[in-house]
Amino acid sequence: MENTITVNDVDTDFLPLIHDIIKSGERENHEPQKSAQEISQKIQDLQKKIDQARSDIRKLPGVQYNSEQQLKAMDDLRQSLQMKRQLLLKYRHMYSFDVPKY
Repeated sequence: MENTITVNDVDTDFLPLIHDIIKSGERENHEPQKSAQEISQKIQDLQKKIDQARSDIRKLPGVQYNSEQQLKAMDDLRQSLQMKRQLLLKYRHMYSFDVPKY
C-alpha cells in the first residue's frame, strides 16, 4: 500500500531555483558559454522539481473531488456528528444503573 502524504510533505519551494537561474543569467555577460550551460541545467532542475510537486499533489487525499463534492462531504460529516452528539446526550441521561459495591 502506498504511503499517504500530506500538504506539508509537498515541496513547492521554487524561489531559490528561480533566483539561481536569474543570477546565472546576469553572469552570462562574463562567461557566455559556461553560463548558458549552467542556466540550462538549473532550468532542468526546476522542471524536475515542478514535476515532482505535481506528482505529489496528485497523491494528496481528496484531490480527486471537486469543491462541490468536498462541501457535500463536509455537510454529511457535520450532520453525522450532530446526530451522534444527540444520541450521546440521549443515552447519557437514560437510566443509570447502580452497581453494587462489594
